[in-house]
Amino acid sequence: MIGAVACATPTPREAIAPRPTVQLTPCSVPNSTTDARCGTYPVFEDRVAKSGRTISLNILVLPALTESAAPDPIFVLAGGPGQGAASGVTREVVEYFRPMRSRRDVVFVDQRGTGASHPLQCGLAVGGSAAQSSFGDLLPADRIRACRQALERIADLRLYTTPIAMDDLDEVRDALGYATINLYGVSYGSLAAMQYLRQHPARVRSLALAGVATGGARPRDRRLCRRRGVSARVSGSEDGRRRRLRPTRSGPGHVRPSWPGWPGIRARAHVTGRLRGATAADALHPAVGETRAAGAPPRGAGGLGALRAGHVADLTGGSAAFAMGMYLTVNCSESVAAISEDDIVHEARGSFVGEDRVRVHMRACQEWPRGRIPDGFYAPVTSPAPVLMLSGELDAATPAHFAGAAARSLPNSRQILIRNAAHWYFEDCLRDLMADFIAKGSARDLDARCVETLRRPPFVTQQRRCGSMTP
Repeated sequence: MIGAVACATPTPREAIAPRPTVQLTPCSVPNSTTDARCGTYPVFEDRVAKSGRTISLNILVLPALTESAAPDPIFVLAGGPGQGAASGVTREVVEYFRPMRSRRDVVFVDQRGTGASHPLQCGLAVGGSAAQSSFGDLLPADRIRACRQALERIADLRLYTTPIAMDDLDEVRDALGYATINLYGVSYGSLAAMQYLRQHPARVRSLALAGVATGGARPRDRRLCRRRGVSARVSGSEDGRRRRLRPTRSGPGHVRPSWPGWPGIRARAHVTGRLRGATAADALHPAVGETRAAGAPPRGAGGLGALRAGHVADLTGGSAAFAMGMYLTVNCSESVAAISEDDIVHEARGSFVGEDRVRVHMRACQEWPRGRIPDGFYAPVTSPAPVLMLSGELDAATPAHFAGAAARSLPNSRQILIRNAAHWYFEDCLRDLMADFIAKGSARDLDARCVETLRRPPFVTQQRRCGSMTP
């Protein structure tokens, strides 16, 4: 007799959820004929709970210019914080990244809370006028409070920090079908890129960074102008002569429609106000950060008022591209939260701007909820990934020593110092360095000799008719 063998009845295999994907469709870039692909991808606002409100992340892909594209694309991380990468793609951006598209897709994702990814925007301008606001406090408490109350109806403001956004980005990477990626970040975008490397190290092939800001740098250093005086220097001439600027007591200023050499100014009203020394300093600070424009900063209260009106327009809602709510969440949760009273007094003593600007932000953050920042956020990032870091010698926002400190725990990194650059630089030489680095996947053998040829423009001393400037 053959004994019966008892066999377990197989249970139905649990359904395996299909991997989410992104459906990309043809789309256009303003004033450009390039082929682009656009799509959206939903994520939970609360990634931990995995329930409740969802955010639709806006994505734009510039396909590689060859059919035999490399499998690892370039993901571009925008600055700010508060700017959207995908929403900021213009004809100029397309042309800038053309060399990098020779073999790779270039991917732009609006970070949660920016661009078209559930943007956290609110107008802070007094009476709706960014021009008038340029003469007052940059972040008035009552307007910050009103902004918070408006945005809390549509968002949990604590959930728009950099670490959460980098988990979003990795989910998008997976949905697009990329196993590994290259990261390209400038200013705040470099901080975000480093945080992605910390959280998802196995997914990173290389990082190309400029104006390097990292969580490993003390947050107080990112917000105060250092006593080193870097922020006070502007190029005096082609031979490298520098002049030290000092805050001045300015009288009434008239905001004119524009200032020669500063096409980004959006002020269109004729407004009278009084510019304080700190206000004038705040206007000049971003102005001297752009290499090509730093030779012609505006003179007098009227010019400073016009320049600052354009800068304030971005922060107060005059620019649709800037998400003030996301800026405040990141700034208040990740930077201001770690600044002490002793830090302010010690670091601002003898500086160009003084204590005013950081105190404005600290007061604003008293009105804003803070997100949870994970343990280790401020610790140096350690990774064998290849990293190229470009630093401007005259950069006050992200001084070169930030990148130098980060490099100590990145054995395959290389920092290139640009002697005549500040915070923003878009020269072909530097773009091509980035493209060459990403193509090779290594910074070791890069030919960086072109950096030595870069010069700041001569300092403008007088104005000709018809708005032209002359050195």
